[in-house]
Amino acid sequence: MSQVAVAMLPRFAAWRVATWMLLLLAAFGGVQYLRYGDWPYLAGTLVVVVVCAGGILRQPWARQALRVVALLLVLWVLASGGLLFAQWDQFAQARAHALAQPRPEIMLLVIEQARRSYLLGLLLKTLLVPLLLWLAWQLGRPEVREQFGSHR
Repeated sequence: MSQVAVAMLPRFAAWRVATWMLLLLAAFGGVQYLRYGDWPYLAGTLVVVVVCAGGILRQPWARQALRVVALLLVLWVLASGGLLFAQWDQFAQARAHALAQPRPEIMLLVIEQARRSYLLGLLLKTLLVPLLLWLAWQLGRPEVREQFGSHR
């Protein structure tokens, strides 16, 4: 390849990978919200998908919008994670209630599966907070800002 062709190749940008991850998570969430008829959350996920797509395509309007979305999602993740954590003691109560039943095996299995789902949700939220903060910070850096200039 010539030097001109190499210079025209887009260089790797980790913020774009994070944006893809966010887009995929929002799309998955949107499918879940659609399935359960949760229209306000579905509308929110559609906004996130559109802003992420604009960011991946480096549309000038999307950089600042993506920063705002990332910071709003941090607040949402912290609030929803706090609610999940506040309900954690209910698993011990449910387990004690199940053990008082004559045949607790199935109830205990369901409680354990729900506890694992909660734990997975908390873990995912714990990982999302630094990722979203990092993404918002990256989108404010001059090197990244330059990548959102007007297209050729």
